[in-house]
Amino acid sequence: MQLGVHTFCFNMQGLGQGWADFALPWPRQRTAVQLLDKIVDLGLDGVHLDDAVLESLEEPYLREVRAAAEERGLFLEYNFSMDWDHRRIGIQHDLGEALDTAHALGADIVKVGMDMVRPHPVSGSRFHPDVVARMEIMIDLLKKHAPTAEERGIRIAVENHTDLFSDEILWMLDRVDHASVGACIDTVNSFHVMEDPMQAIEKLAPRAFTNHFRDDRVEFEIWGFRLTGAAVGEGDIDVKRAYQLLRDVAPCDRIIIETDLDIPLDDMHEAIRIEEDALVRSIRYCRDVLGVGSEDGGSGA
Repeated sequence: MQLGVHTFCFNMQGLGQGWADFALPWPRQRTAVQLLDKIVDLGLDGVHLDDAVLESLEEPYLREVRAAAEERGLFLEYNFSMDWDHRRIGIQHDLGEALDTAHALGADIVKVGMDMVRPHPVSGSRFHPDVVARMEIMIDLLKKHAPTAEERGIRIAVENHTDLFSDEILWMLDRVDHASVGACIDTVNSFHVMEDPMQAIEKLAPRAFTNHFRDDRVEFEIWGFRLTGAAVGEGDIDVKRAYQLLRDVAPCDRIIIETDLDIPLDDMHEAIRIEEDALVRSIRYCRDVLGVGSEDGGSGA
């Protein structure tokens, strides 16, 4: 298995995907090409690029990024959102355009999140008629663009973002029924729809083209609980089991580390230090404990 990183791991440097008008109180700290150099320095094999990392979506610029990645021997995956909930997620919201962007970048994966509104109560809304209606629209889009993806050697991965149960993703994939359309497993996101993350991982693994390998922590408080980001191996996800499933069952050969940390924004240098330290610990855990990248794939024990 190769080991890569999601650019959300560099959110404190201005390289994460835009979310609900979140803005750092300081300027962006790296260009996309400088990020690629950082990926090399970390000893990683590639990067899962948020659309907001790119300084431009014009083809000449995208081809420059592609050339820089190829020169460094890095794989690229492309991440964008349909943003049907209008939460202002990212900058590109059209599947056909995203495929064009990925093709110019030389990315072999396009990860798409629907990011739609779910009715309340969320825990009882699996296959709610309103949700099914939106999924039907997505199914039509996936059917329309799957042949182009296949022709370009790109696989489309639908994410279990904060809006979809695993059974709903599988239902869509079965309806699309195309070899170039599969899933992206975020190992934490199922918490947001009140689904057991490990059950979601087990269900989606056989269809997963890529992943966001995260490990959040559940902190119990007097009013309930709080879900907060953690380095891989330091949270409450069974990441050893998750890795085993991705390694042995999923049609993918990469682990994509993602961290999403609660970091104070009163000191830029300290914020970046906290974020980068968590990424380094995550890489070390994936390499040394899980054995990602080792000849035998690691035992995960």
